[in-house]
Amino acid sequence: MNTIFTERRRGEMNTTIMNDTEDPVLLSPSQLVSSSKLSKNLGAYLEKIKKHPVFITREQEVEAVLINIDDYRELLMEEQKIEEFYHAVIAIRRLVEHFKSPEALMDTDDVLKRFGLTREELEGTPDNAVDG
Repeated sequence: MNTIFTERRRGEMNTTIMNDTEDPVLLSPSQLVSSSKLSKNLGAYLEKIKKHPVFITREQEVEAVLINIDDYRELLMEEQKIEEFYHAVIAIRRLVEHFKSPEALMDTDDVLKRFGLTREELEGTPDNAVDG
């Protein structure tokens, strides 16, 4: 559940949305619009989102955020970067764990034996043949 607090600081009116599970979001009252008002004036709010997001309220609670398409694309790109970073961290952690316990790594000869190969056969294979 979101709770909306409005306060005046340094002559400026600010609204804080407190979410029970996340950090507060700071915004100005001009960024709040009721869902009924939005539906009646959608064109005007589509112009407003070029400058800043608009927070849509229903029964005094923020239900959604309206943002322009460029900001949305940027958010998607940031999300993708975070996902890639997360997967890289997981991979690095796994590598570190393997290097901490060398017995967890397989010996080259064991790998070759598992695939029915010999070192001589491996040495006779052109480098680009493995990529194929």
